Amino acid sequence: MSCIFCQIVAGELPASIAHEDELCIAFMDIHPLGRGHVLVVPREHGVQCTEVSAELMAHIFRVARRILVAQRQLGWGLPGTHILLNDGAAANQTVPHIHVHVIPREKGDTLRSVARLTLHVTRIFGQAAPRVELERQARSLRDCMMAMMADSDSTAVTDRD
Repeated sequence: MSCIFCQIVAGELPASIAHEDELCIAFMDIHPLGRGHVLVVPREHGVQCTEVSAELMAHIFRVARRILVAQRQLGWGLPGTHILLNDGAAANQTVPHIHVHVIPREKGDTLRSVARLTLHVTRIFGQAAPRVELERQARSLRDCMMAMMADSDSTAVTDRD
């Protein structure tokens, strides 16, 4: 397998996992553009979103929304969040496997536009975040999402949202 995300899905490469189910896996971006930057990746390989079912894409975005809710409960990205899908090489997709970025934004951060976001990715490529910090963030997200699921009175997120 040459696809790095397929290798992560198969457990062949390390990842700080925030969520996993039978259809997708969500893990901390090793080159984060901010605290709590998560990638939601389908287990099924596809380069562009039209290569997989609409149901799978809907599931990926439901998971991305759950992660966003957990991030905000943790105080990450309260002012806003980027939810990005770069669909193909012409759209600056750097890993040829469908993935959705959930990037909490903070007041005063330097990512003001998609152009600056792309420039930032280019500049930091190769500088990985410390694994211990990624693991801490992933654990916080997992715990928060588990608490949301356990709270039967919660109005945060359901599958129908």
